[in-house]
Amino acid sequence: MKKPHIKMPVIHFGDYMLRTIKRSDAKNMFEYGKDPEVTKYLNWGPFILLSEAKQTIKFIYLPRIKEELPIGYAIVDVVINKMIGTIDFHSKIKGVNGIEIGYVLHRDYWNKGIMSQALKEMIKIGFDYLNYDVLRIKHLVNNEASKHVILKSGFKFKEQIPYTHEKQKTVIKDEMLIYELLKEDYHVSQQG
Repeated sequence: MKKPHIKMPVIHFGDYMLRTIKRSDAKNMFEYGKDPEVTKYLNWGPFILLSEAKQTIKFIYLPRIKEELPIGYAIVDVVINKMIGTIDFHSKIKGVNGIEIGYVLHRDYWNKGIMSQALKEMIKIGFDYLNYDVLRIKHLVNNEASKHVILKSGFKFKEQIPYTHEKQKTVIKDEMLIYELLKEDYHVSQQG
């Protein structure tokens, strides 16, 4: 049986690339993961210790292969050969041939169109390489930057649900907005 999630393609766009996350990315992951602004809307962080980034790679990303999911992509600034964020297929959607996408980016790289381009590449990979029928993505109500990236990428709003999550020092109580993109809608949009 074909298992494309084991060897994911390396994708280049402009001065950036997507390649599978490695253990050696921990230092760069820690750099952006310790920033409270970067992790404000995420269900993890901010990191306090480098060991937390190492554990995240070891216990969250690398084991995904066993769940028949890709490990996840490091977003790399190829000019300085530095990992500046991640974008990944992190959870299968129950009951359908679908997967959920998540992402995070170093604050120095915000508002440059990098995440929109990375998500565009992930959509192609999700439908044309991994052969999913549905892609899902979520953001908290106040995360306007994420909302902009999601809508620009062609996702359609599905529902809004209450969300509560306990982090290290705070509790997030908010509303989660859920969006989906269907393979057939994506392929129609690519023809037009």
